[in-house]
Amino acid sequence: MGWAFNQFQAWARSTFRVPSSAASCHDGLCAVTVQCENVGDFYVDDQRLSGDWYGYGLTRHTLRLAPNSQHTISVRVVHEVRIFGGVILPPPSKFRCELKIPFANSGGEGQNSRRAMVQVAKEGFGGYTLMDAVNNTLAGKFISVTLRNVGSESVIVKSVRIGFGSREFSASLDSSSGPIKMFPSVHRPIAIQLRRAEERSLDLSFSLIFELETIGQHGHIMGLAETLETELIRIEQRKWGEAYMYTFKDFDGTVHHAAAIPPSDPSSQPAGTAPVLVSLHGAGVDVSQAPFWLSEYKQRERTWVVLPTGRSAWGYDWHGASIKNILNAIQSLADDLPGVPKALRGIPGIKPDPERLFMAGHSNGGQGAWYLVTHFPDRAIAATPAAGYVNIRQYVPFIGWISSSYTDSYLRGLLESSIIEFDNDMHMSNAVGIPILARAGSADDNVPPFNSRKMVRLGQENAHNLSAISLSEIPDREHWFTGILHDDIMQNFLKQHLLDDVSSGIEEFSKSHSKVAPVAHPPFPRVFEISVINPAGMESRGGIQIEQLSIPFRKGSIKVEILEDRTDGISTTWVIHTTNIRRFRFLDSPSLRLRRGLITNLVIDGVVFKVNGDEKGLSELSLGTFLRQSTSKSRAQWQFSSSNSWALTERHRETYGPAIQILEKRVIVVLGTKFASHLPELSHTADRIAKLVAHDIYLYGRGDVEVVTDDEYLARIAVKAGNNNSDRSNLVLIGDHYQNSVTKHVLATAKSEVMIDSQDGYVSIHASTEITTPTEFREPGTGLLMIRPWGPSNLAMVIAGLDARGLDTAARLFPKRTGLLVPDWVMKAFKTLFVLGVTCLQFLSGSQAQGTTAATNATTTTALATTSTTASAATPTVYANTPGLTVSLFDQMAVVENTVLSMSISLSGQRTI
Repeated sequence: MGWAFNQFQAWARSTFRVPSSAASCHDGLCAVTVQCENVGDFYVDDQRLSGDWYGYGLTRHTLRLAPNSQHTISVRVVHEVRIFGGVILPPPSKFRCELKIPFANSGGEGQNSRRAMVQVAKEGFGGYTLMDAVNNTLAGKFISVTLRNVGSESVIVKSVRIGFGSREFSASLDSSSGPIKMFPSVHRPIAIQLRRAEERSLDLSFSLIFELETIGQHGHIMGLAETLETELIRIEQRKWGEAYMYTFKDFDGTVHHAAAIPPSDPSSQPAGTAPVLVSLHGAGVDVSQAPFWLSEYKQRERTWVVLPTGRSAWGYDWHGASIKNILNAIQSLADDLPGVPKALRGIPGIKPDPERLFMAGHSNGGQGAWYLVTHFPDRAIAATPAAGYVNIRQYVPFIGWISSSYTDSYLRGLLESSIIEFDNDMHMSNAVGIPILARAGSADDNVPPFNSRKMVRLGQENAHNLSAISLSEIPDREHWFTGILHDDIMQNFLKQHLLDDVSSGIEEFSKSHSKVAPVAHPPFPRVFEISVINPAGMESRGGIQIEQLSIPFRKGSIKVEILEDRTDGISTTWVIHTTNIRRFRFLDSPSLRLRRGLITNLVIDGVVFKVNGDEKGLSELSLGTFLRQSTSKSRAQWQFSSSNSWALTERHRETYGPAIQILEKRVIVVLGTKFASHLPELSHTADRIAKLVAHDIYLYGRGDVEVVTDDEYLARIAVKAGNNNSDRSNLVLIGDHYQNSVTKHVLATAKSEVMIDSQDGYVSIHASTEITTPTEFREPGTGLLMIRPWGPSNLAMVIAGLDARGLDTAARLFPKRTGLLVPDWVMKAFKTLFVLGVTCLQFLSGSQAQGTTAATNATTTTALATTSTTASAATPTVYANTPGLTVSLFDQMAVVENTVLSMSISLSGQRTI
């Protein structure tokens, strides 16, 4: 079980007062920023807020509180071994809460002033995203600076320019974004184009000046434009051949960075493009702040080394959005060659190849390497996962969850189905034929070596070959040790499959390529099996891309046997047997063609297809899909269709779910404006939830989230004029169809088996066309979170509740971090125990048409007890009473911009700290 044995949780509580003399006070309320590090959530009075779980130190919530009144802060304290480790006994639990009054020292500002209340988010790491300069040339076109709106009004960021350093640099807002609107209490990383005006200058310091305008409640500009200047920003200078940071635009338009080490002798590369050694860092490692990680790999002769971030130091466990970050980092390096001096850009072999990846990583990154090689196998040259765990449920077992004692295996199984796609062991058949050397230390008590042993055993079992995959387990070594990724054993494996060596340090470009062989993918095995749980999270194997499953989130498989007949020329037949597969396609690329060869016959579950056995025939094959028309194994009716119009009416890989897939594109939060005027608590909760969603996406994935009202969004996309989805954003909709006009529009485009009606006070479920009477739930505190296709390739998530408590209950389900158990929709009544409150949940059919309900055999629904608890939904009242438990505070008194707030933290049954 490892360190997870030491996990526990408790509650801590304190009180504080806000002085009425604060510069942020007007209209009888004062702005206060607050954040608690290393906690999941906490409460200020009756407001639930998201903690900074991993201690990034980057975000703050902005609250408007009554001055000279006592306010209560309650913190759910958790000893999480992935953050604190598990070697200290008794296990500690540390957290830090900071409360500040913004602009308390600004001076000259009286109460009720209406200045633009915007700050540069300079705390912690991540507020600035910068590139390095390589030989005095910027390694990228963009940088990012995060701004925080701590006021009560929206603010427009109109422009940006250079302050100090204007002779050396010029800056402008990203032309694709235009003026940027900042909703109150929201962080936005501002994408900025940065250019060198004079590359001979060695001064790489500058400041930025933002022009801001404050927007009133009715959309009018309040006062004159104001400016906000950053502190001095410095670009680090690197020499060509050293590890350097470069920036790129990620899948959602935000600016991110990665580290790269270029090849020392690219001209000796015989293949025109260079392979890429991509290595994934462990949990909590910030690539830009971790010299040990940057120095773990040395420059190689003909291979690029890329060290991505996964969007943050913890990211999403190298799943989902983190995987997209990897691929975009490599693709942008190939497209733009950031950091490569102009004189070297024309050299053959300098461009990296995103399709030829040597996959490596350590700890959480070792798990990521297992995930990459099992879910993106056609890109793999070879892999070296080091100290990687099998899956999250084995690394931090769920047996410690309190709610596990109150739920049955059926409900837990449905919930866990939403994360089983990340189980690397379930997908090990996909790695057959790929050279893998797993690495572990025998004394590792963090990720015990049985994880690596298990994955190696599974690789050997699937290949029916004990030498198919190897394990290097070093005696008496722990989780991390010098050389874990680059000692002689690892270097020999790298040299064997990358066909180069560590650079000698002498810059020398070869003129002869005759002695160097190109790095190639391993050939496809003659017999292999493709395993998949979610087509959305997996690329092709053997050039076969699975598009849909018959029953979603149940294991699907395709077994392939390649037969050659040389009696009459060369005839190649692919014999395919499928289980739980509804639709798949063949992909086409030069690399796949080279490994696959020509196909003359396809036999799919006994159905024979003749293929024009040349490149044109294979190209035509890739233009359509194979569709199974029958769900009966004995009556399989496969058909080939060259039309892809099915993607307009059925769920596909971009809209497949589960709920966490909402994070894999740019997100816009749409706040409903139609909440009943006689229920102000509901409207206030909706406003808080919109801000929390934006906060969480930025905190955990550095995503840029815009918050708009439903009226603003409808006006923007001109829905009334027939333009359904002109942008490429996913939506998070706060409020049901009565409360949010965009929710009404989205739900009108597709029938739904679940519906919430806040006006009449019920949630109805009509899960099957054979069930004529829907099931209704009317308990107070009931909430619903669900995703729906939005347009041809986007998702919309609805968060709604029957009342304020129900809305907050539904919002708790938002999949802000990896490992959260959220399928396509969940209905939940308010409970003190998370899983116990789940009333209904479901996965939708992967083949569900957007205008029809799911078929019975593709629907999974469960109903449990629906009685609502009478416990307060506001501040928690139940506290742990653990003998000997202590809570460490970094500060016993909190200083708020020269104002001291009393922090009387206590634990029920424990001493006051």
